Amino acid sequence: MAFRVETETLESLEWPRVVRGLADLCRTHQARERLLGLPITANTQNSTSIQKAPHPWADFFEQTLDGVHQRLAETDETRVLLDAGHQPPLGSTPDLTEALGQTGRGGVIELESLRDLKNVLRTFREMSRFLDQKADECPHLGRWADQIQPEESLESRIESVIGPDGEVRNDASQLLVKMRKTSLTLSGNLQKRLQGYLSDSSVTEHLSDNYFTLRNERYVLPVRSDSKSKVKGIVHDASRSGTTLFIEPEAVIDLNNRLKQSELTISREIQRILRELSQSVGEASGRIRSSLEALSWIDLAFARGRMSQNLQAHSPKVEDQGIFELPALRHPLIDPDECISNDIRIGDDFVVLVLSGPNAGGKTVCMKSIALACLFVRAGLHVACEAGARVDLVGSVFAEIGDHQDIGENLSTFSAHMANLAKTVQRAEKNAFIALDEIGVGTDPSEGSALAQSILERLAETGARVVTTTHYNLLKEMADVDPRFQNASVEFDAKTLAPTYRVKIGTPGSSSASAVAARMGMPDDVLERAKSLLDRDDRRLDQMLSELSTRRAQLEAEQASAARVRAEGEAARNEYRIKLEGLQERREKLFHSMRDDLDQAFANAHHEVADVIRELQRGPSSQQAAEARGQLLALEKAAENTRNDLGISKESKGDSQLIPIDWLQISVGDSVELALGGSGTLESLPDRKGRVGIRSQGKKLMMDAANVGLIRASKTKKASASQEIHVSIERAVPSETAGTLGGGVEECDLRGERVLSALSRLREVIDRAVTDRRDGVRIIHGIGTGALRNAIREELAGLDYAEQISSPPNSEGGQGVTLVDLSKTKASG
Repeated sequence: MAFRVETETLESLEWPRVVRGLADLCRTHQARERLLGLPITANTQNSTSIQKAPHPWADFFEQTLDGVHQRLAETDETRVLLDAGHQPPLGSTPDLTEALGQTGRGGVIELESLRDLKNVLRTFREMSRFLDQKADECPHLGRWADQIQPEESLESRIESVIGPDGEVRNDASQLLVKMRKTSLTLSGNLQKRLQGYLSDSSVTEHLSDNYFTLRNERYVLPVRSDSKSKVKGIVHDASRSGTTLFIEPEAVIDLNNRLKQSELTISREIQRILRELSQSVGEASGRIRSSLEALSWIDLAFARGRMSQNLQAHSPKVEDQGIFELPALRHPLIDPDECISNDIRIGDDFVVLVLSGPNAGGKTVCMKSIALACLFVRAGLHVACEAGARVDLVGSVFAEIGDHQDIGENLSTFSAHMANLAKTVQRAEKNAFIALDEIGVGTDPSEGSALAQSILERLAETGARVVTTTHYNLLKEMADVDPRFQNASVEFDAKTLAPTYRVKIGTPGSSSASAVAARMGMPDDVLERAKSLLDRDDRRLDQMLSELSTRRAQLEAEQASAARVRAEGEAARNEYRIKLEGLQERREKLFHSMRDDLDQAFANAHHEVADVIRELQRGPSSQQAAEARGQLLALEKAAENTRNDLGISKESKGDSQLIPIDWLQISVGDSVELALGGSGTLESLPDRKGRVGIRSQGKKLMMDAANVGLIRASKTKKASASQEIHVSIERAVPSETAGTLGGGVEECDLRGERVLSALSRLREVIDRAVTDRRDGVRIIHGIGTGALRNAIREELAGLDYAEQISSPPNSEGGQGVTLVDLSKTKASG
């Protein structure tokens, strides 16, 4: 969308001040010239559409939506870098136009210009490196960074010629080294010879002072004019009074000549070096100009970032639907800390905003702020408002503000006003933004208001966005009959008789002319007379608007107070909630810690009980049983007392906690619960290792007694109901009568069985034999391949109670039978 704006509009919106402020934030000569060279003076011819290139503003205002997004993104990136304290290496870049032009004409660049160029080339290199390092943070600036071409070889060449002092280095060439050494020697000899004159009394008596000096680049002595004939030589100069002649003594003429010749050789060599260097610059001049151009745009982007910081501005969303949403909008030329901000919107549900209220109440400032936001977006500048703004792209900006009386054109204020309005109506288009200050003033109010209404209706038909200020009641009433119109008012404090500069959208404002006049010192009787002359309906409307404004201010104050109270209450609730959560968290940690300690204590007690049981297995007696029972009861009582004291139930860790078993009360064949889940039947009591035999789901398991617990009543019912775990409860049938420990040897025939099933049966037999206190076990496995015999003997070797493994004589089975002697186990038990 090609952008159109006229010089008068820019002037009336004070745009030149914005541009000058931006130029002050630039670092490079090229960027400042780009801004200050723009036509922003009042005597410039009216600008036409920017699309008619070339136009001086074409580079400054972006022409497309994509271009605006690109430039705003650049400003976003520089603002982020600047906020983070990353300053770009933008050194001094003076105007090199003339110097680069000289190289094109075969001229020699002046030493001063070469010094400037050296600094510029260093800036190219440093800026290129800076943007490369920040490539991820500023991808949009990258398009300019790619156009900067560091001339490192040329920079090094200049560095080798120009020293830190800005002069040609003594070692710029071999000849220069030689000739400067020669000059230094000749100069030393000359000064030594002249110093000799100053030590010779026959010479010093003819001198006006005891020193030597230079005249016309020759060493001379200050000789009194009346002693001219006493010092032979060449007169080069005389003092202003004529009493002193500066004479080059004959004895040093040759040395002076040789020194002069040496210095001429040095001068010619320097010129040759500078000529060669200028040729190198000329070869790179095109690239240097391109890099300077890119550098100026980067400088402008950082200047926009600095302006964004200074204005406390934000980047708006930009579309092309003609919508403006500007939270806390401020005028960019007023100090942010002193300017009253206002929430402004237009273009969504209405296209004409009618601003009314007292004079000097801020109507025009508000209108200018909106118009400037349109220009800021086109220029890639952040808008002076809060975050979340939207400023859609407009195709043109027109502003009719102030007195345009033109005596030269024989136009009165009203005529000039109408001429400008006529031009605006003719050029109005969709998505144009039009700012009209006091539309229709300067003539009969009834005619002026009617004309103003007609013009605004016509502008609304074009699709333009319009903001106008007025005191006409007719225009204030438009919002009631035309949905394209909306009222807004600037507040007036009836108590202080002063404006608040706050804009309220949705209600019209009273002009409060009498109140303003009273504040300015108008006599009361004059004010009373004025009120009596007002039309009755006008008085009623003005009073209603004043009362409405007052009531609205009161309501907003009450709402603000209520919001403040709610915020304070919410803050207090949040504070107490955080404290309560902290207390609850500490309580939970404390209880978890105590529960873990108790669980560990229970586990330790469980192991102690298992140890007691193992002792009983080795040698049961009534006395030992009583002692073990006493220890168990003491442990359980201590644990239960601790739980009761702390108020922690036994189920504090859930249903997964096993109920400890009293191994003196449980019998083989009873149902038990397993730590790994499910249940089973107890087939053997704890052995010396604290292991018990369990049959579950048809299989026998050997496990630690600590992993077995009593069946819970609820668990038994649940298992029975769900049929998830089938438990077969079988009472073991002892080989002898109950309570009697048996003897003899138990026989087990494993012939024909696989290794795994055989080993399973073997373990059952061994466990039963130990429990029944048998003397031993006779295992028949046959000879075969020997695999079953070897597996059985390996298994027996891993059992602690298999004290002796042997084979009987051949007559009793030989290697087909394995005997296990359990007599020692029986004796120790």
